[in-house]
Amino acid sequence: MNITLIGSFALNDQQKQRLQALGTVTEFPTPDSTSTWVAQVQGADVICSDGSFLYENLDKLSNVFVTYPFIELGAFDSKKLKERGVLVANTQSSNRDSIVEWTMFMVLSLFRKLPSFVRPTGELAFQRTQSLRGKKVLVVGKGNIGSEVGRLCEAFGMMVDYFVRGGDLHAQAAQADVVINALNSNSSSKNLLDAAFFANMKRGAYFVSFVRHYTYDIDGLSKALDDGHLAGAAIDCDPEKLFDTTNAFFQKCLRNDKILVTPHVAAVTEQAVQNGAEILVQNVEAFAAGRPQNVITKE
Repeated sequence: MNITLIGSFALNDQQKQRLQALGTVTEFPTPDSTSTWVAQVQGADVICSDGSFLYENLDKLSNVFVTYPFIELGAFDSKKLKERGVLVANTQSSNRDSIVEWTMFMVLSLFRKLPSFVRPTGELAFQRTQSLRGKKVLVVGKGNIGSEVGRLCEAFGMMVDYFVRGGDLHAQAAQADVVINALNSNSSSKNLLDAAFFANMKRGAYFVSFVRHYTYDIDGLSKALDDGHLAGAAIDCDPEKLFDTTNAFFQKCLRNDKILVTPHVAAVTEQAVQNGAEILVQNVEAFAAGRPQNVITKE
């Protein structure tokens, strides 16, 4: 079996040895172009990718198992890929805890106004903030991460509701003090949270999103904030480059004072990286044993 590692990974020596025990391992650094990436993966039975140039080249692959060390890659048709012999596996749960931590920090920051109280440079005007207890939260998406977000919100005394396919999204959002976007990227979630959705949210509510802006309309959100309909938002700029503050999407969020914006850092912890590396190796081992795991199903 030919295993191609392409990009940057946090594999330790033991994990590399486990891969080498399964077949011939070829390693490449992160390429600088799509054409280089495509050329380097030719002949591979397994592609272990750090994500660089992967999404845009899925339709060029055939008869290969692909895995990468994080959860969301983007929207694609897994059925069509399978017809070409392509299976794509993520590292389910690898960065869940880190993303949930970011989410809870942002929920607390919005209701308690905590960023404005950290290292103030002048005298602050007295103000009362809001406790989380008793607040209504709508988690849009009840997957692995969304469910954990809901569990921790309940631990803070919040009243948790979930939107799942078939539910009444607008009716549920109209009752929520905060909406947390935990949607996966697929055909049914594209721009699901549009301008009409934000206009329909409860007046004075908050919006939190750690997922790709494929699922929501940033201009519609900004309008609802500028009009005073929504009180604030927190956004991690997935899928923009990690820590990149120069891209257009981050800059658009930054221009709105009501948005707490971070440059795709919600999942960036040592633990998430280590978890992703280990599950990636386990994915290859499971595939080699004829029992593929963590294979993504999208439409």
